[in-house]
Amino acid sequence: MAIDIKTAANGQNDSGLRRESARALHEQLSDRLRAEFFSTYKQGDQLPTEEAICHAHGLSRVTVRRAIQTLVHQGFLIRRQGKGTFLASQKPRIVHAIDRFGPFMDAFAESAEAVHVKLLEYGWAGEAQVPEPFRTAGDKFLVYDRLYETGGTPHALVRILLPCDLGERVSREDASSMGVYQILEQVLGVLPVRAEFQISSELPDAKLAGALRVSPSTPLLILNRTSYDGSERAVERTIHHLVPDVYKLSVSVLRS
Repeated sequence: MAIDIKTAANGQNDSGLRRESARALHEQLSDRLRAEFFSTYKQGDQLPTEEAICHAHGLSRVTVRRAIQTLVHQGFLIRRQGKGTFLASQKPRIVHAIDRFGPFMDAFAESAEAVHVKLLEYGWAGEAQVPEPFRTAGDKFLVYDRLYETGGTPHALVRILLPCDLGERVSREDASSMGVYQILEQVLGVLPVRAEFQISSELPDAKLAGALRVSPSTPLLILNRTSYDGSERAVERTIHHLVPDVYKLSVSVLRS
């Protein structure tokens, strides 16, 4: 029977992988390659060919290919047809607790993720587009988009809507540098006391897919929030467009 590794007297091959282990060789190799790649290469770098890995580790093409495919499936590597295999950019992992009343930025602090925020658009929408909660607040509303990135990788686009009388007092600089709850409280003197959430999944249009660098066929996680002040007036609506393999939503409940 053909053996696809070089075996030493102690049952190990040249890479230190163990044939007698309960874990398959390709699983051991995928762990080894992941450590090697991330310690040697930068994100976006092209990686050695399967043939080179076979030679370096003394393993068959089948074993190496299965190990590489595991890393591709896990999102660590990217295969590009006709070009080779590359080290993927690593996406953050963020848990957003929607049962706590607080700004979206709190999720990043608790997830220990460094996030850069970029203002993409800032302007006014007309009467035909005024959302239902803002109908009595004027014939237009302020709308602006903030893009959230970690390590140059975008993972959320947040669209903020403010009713006319509040939006008129919010500058582009405010929208760029401050979260909406911070604007409401510190700039406008408005205290939101409760919020309603709706969660759905939608396909992005071409513009949104381009901003988040995802395929238009990739469903996004949509978190739609409307906040109210003490008089039950809607003071903001925020639509979170979230890349689903980055975000998890959490809720804690007590038995009534």
